[in-house]
Amino acid sequence: MIPEVLSIVFGGLVPGFLLGLLAFKVKSRWCPRCGESTDAMRPAERER
Repeated sequence: MIPEVLSIVFGGLVPGFLLGLLAFKVKSRWCPRCGESTDAMRPAERER
């Protein structure tokens, strides 16, 4: 009974995890040329 339940649970978790992993998008936070942050920051925040 327990092995069947575990196989059903993991059988659903693994494809869901893989789909979530493939759908995850990371926004570029750094400029590839100069290394500056691409986030718009106020001038007061840059001085910190």
